[in-house]
Amino acid sequence: TDIVNSLCYQYRYDGLDRQVEKRLPGRDDWESVVYDAADRPVLTQDVNLKNKGQWLLTKYDALGRIAYTGLVSGGDRASMQSQLATQVVSETPSDTGFSKNGIMVYYTNNFLSAFTTVLTVNYYDSYPRDTKEFPPAKILEQYVVNEDKTLNGGVSTKGLPTASYVKNIEDDNWTKTYFYYNTKGEKVSEKSWNHLGGYTKKEFKLDFTGTVDESYTYHKKGSADAEVVIKERFVYDDQKRLLKHYHRVNSQTEELLAENTYNDLGQLVNKKTGNTTGTPLQSIDQTYNIRGWLTKVNDPANLNGKLFAYEIKYHNPVYSTVSTGKYNGNIAEIDWSSADNGTFRRYNYQYDGLDRLKNGIYSEPNATVPQNNYYNEALAYDVNGNIQTLKRNRQLEGVGAQQMDDLSYVYSGNRLTTVSDASGNYAGYPGTLGTPFTYDSNGNMTSHWDKGILQIDYNYLNLPNYVKFSKEYVSHDWLNTYYVNTKYIYNADGIKLRKIHTYGTGRTNLETTSKTDYLDGFQYTNDILSFVPTSEGYYDFVQNKYIYNYSDQVGNIRLAYYKDASGNVKIDRTTNYYPFGLEFGGDLSTANSISPNYKYSTHGKEKQQETGWSDFGGRMYMPDIDRWFSPDPLSEEFEDWSPYSYVFNNPVRYVDPDGNAPIDVVGEEGCCQQMKGFALTMVDNVIGSNLRNKYGSKTQEYINGVNSGHGASMVLAALMATDGITSIGGGTGGLAASAAASSTGVGAIAGGPGAALSSGLILKGTLEVAGAAVITSNVRDNMKSDNGKSSNSKEGGNYSHLKDHKSVGPGKPFTRTQKKNILNENMKRNGGVIRSDKSGEILDMPTQSKKGVKANMNQAEIDHVKAKSKGGANSYKNSQVLSKKENLDKLDK
Repeated sequence: TDIVNSLCYQYRYDGLDRQVEKRLPGRDDWESVVYDAADRPVLTQDVNLKNKGQWLLTKYDALGRIAYTGLVSGGDRASMQSQLATQVVSETPSDTGFSKNGIMVYYTNNFLSAFTTVLTVNYYDSYPRDTKEFPPAKILEQYVVNEDKTLNGGVSTKGLPTASYVKNIEDDNWTKTYFYYNTKGEKVSEKSWNHLGGYTKKEFKLDFTGTVDESYTYHKKGSADAEVVIKERFVYDDQKRLLKHYHRVNSQTEELLAENTYNDLGQLVNKKTGNTTGTPLQSIDQTYNIRGWLTKVNDPANLNGKLFAYEIKYHNPVYSTVSTGKYNGNIAEIDWSSADNGTFRRYNYQYDGLDRLKNGIYSEPNATVPQNNYYNEALAYDVNGNIQTLKRNRQLEGVGAQQMDDLSYVYSGNRLTTVSDASGNYAGYPGTLGTPFTYDSNGNMTSHWDKGILQIDYNYLNLPNYVKFSKEYVSHDWLNTYYVNTKYIYNADGIKLRKIHTYGTGRTNLETTSKTDYLDGFQYTNDILSFVPTSEGYYDFVQNKYIYNYSDQVGNIRLAYYKDASGNVKIDRTTNYYPFGLEFGGDLSTANSISPNYKYSTHGKEKQQETGWSDFGGRMYMPDIDRWFSPDPLSEEFEDWSPYSYVFNNPVRYVDPDGNAPIDVVGEEGCCQQMKGFALTMVDNVIGSNLRNKYGSKTQEYINGVNSGHGASMVLAALMATDGITSIGGGTGGLAASAAASSTGVGAIAGGPGAALSSGLILKGTLEVAGAAVITSNVRDNMKSDNGKSSNSKEGGNYSHLKDHKSVGPGKPFTRTQKKNILNENMKRNGGVIRSDKSGEILDMPTQSKKGVKANMNQAEIDHVKAKSKGGANSYKNSQVLSKKENLDKLDK
């Protein structure tokens, strides 16, 4: 039983085949779901909520959109299910509404009305009565619609989200956000009133394709604070690739953040940064291999005036006796150097049979003793990916390589119970005795005594909101001593809003408080506006300077630079990292920086210097012991791995943007994504198909190819219009088909785009299409769909970025978990409603069929793009959401 509960995924179903309970590895009890009569999850309860007798409540409107959420007290699952078994929990908009937790909620409250806390409220179709600013007539010379279609030529906000209210978890303050649209249903503005009384308003000036030409941001921390205004301008080429990005803060001189140059495949090959009127601060070159994988940023062997450079080698390492060449996307070797000391550095990487990194071997090829092992990192794992041993070196002046960590890990299931260090070196991990870790019922770490952390508390989203340390401080009244602590405040969307660290300073250890506020990207330190991020780094309001960052392939910030008073480039800080993200020296050094409050480091995430954690948003990461301290909220998608393991234990290839799921930064399918995106988009725009979404990916290279395809299609249409051409002969069609077919390259999926084009175009010998007007129309529709701004976007069933299970195979049906994930992703794209990937129409939640009840033809169904009967796999790439009627119509053809 202990093995089953600690290592296995367990599920229970009711008589309608609905999953009603599950127990995930390391959880102390079962989690529960309660459904209404429409088979929608209304109540969910994890183990921590179960211990408190609480449920997370979700209420829907008549169209199945989430109206509001909250917490409610209740009994066990069976008793709660009996209350809802015959009820359809649907609330309707109300002019009177009800009051709860400091706001008016303008919906009815007919079901489970005695809930204790309302957490979020969503409004659609029209704006709530307490809207702070109703839609103006125009925004940036663009007409703005409201709920009255008679005023806007028959166009209204019907079917669009109009407002979102989100409560702070730790108090009753709210963030209220309103959305404003043009006559095409594209969002042209949003205004968010924060929990401190200020706001952030964003306005977008769009071109005819829905691309942002200009954006304006207006920000105030509180009602009495001065307003900050940021203007951004974007210049594109005729293929809609970004050429120039301008940025201006208040009345400061406009800064050209980046000027981009692309090659014929749409790959970014040069970026010039930090230019106002003269020479840029840096000109950054990028090169790629034939598979479209990044191989070099500048040249680490010859900086030639560049501040930082690195080179990635996959199959061709120089130290081939240290690490062998890899052809599957794993990185064999990385070189790098920076201008601060010019040292040419190298890491060689070794992997085990499961592609887990087992050795990062450091060297300095140009040194007297090249292979000095100064910063080696070596790991061994169990079969679940839990680290068993970790050995790490450091450079010690006069000694050379010194072992700073020799760690052994002990587990109970996947939970880490102790870490002991046999190195005898206190410069590394502080634990030598192996003091036990403790956990709550959801598997979140609640103490880490080795590092002086006595207590960690969590909110209902499993985010840490209180950390108590073993050190003490003296209160201002000199009467009491308290433990040093850190408090976090989040809203119900899981967004961190504030951090308060209370500690002792001076000889008397007197109470001192440090406060950080996070407001829509604007970050404050002790109520002083510190900085706001930009696309190339950040703007420091204290220094009134743009500071630029060099980042590596996984987002680690390697070097920051700025323009000094004389107009010359100056390095602000340089940081080097072990493979799993710990900084050389064991901590982020900001002592010599002009911007010490900017503490972003490992994978570009904020370093919590009180604990050493890196905040990824959904979870905190511990780079000193190379694992998360909370389980993966999406662990069911990665059941082959420990829910605490970090990016498949391959941290030089994978990143985790928000703490939920790893993403491959190298590439996929072994083909050139730019060419693939270009070719499929060309065909889509000519014949009106949707191949680019059906066989597409989420990589930036692929997106660049899609944008290039749209631009080339517009050029083609213009040439046809000029020359009076009404059709394209077989030569052009064959060329397009050949390009798309060749772009699939090695490892192309069976029946993929190459096959589709071969059978559909080449065998015909000629491609008959309508004239320039049809192509232009297709381009506009497809670009609007790709930009994702239309209220009835026909984006298609592209769910390929979701991680497939290893059991995916031809002819298999979709699992319940897959269906749930596809529907969740569809709703995320479409503002909380389910839309057909074919027609864009709003669909009803799927329900269990019942004897004698007529089937709902508008309910959503998960369908195979390539039919299961024809070998179509149950992969996310082969999935789409259709209405039941669309699915039946498809079967009839």
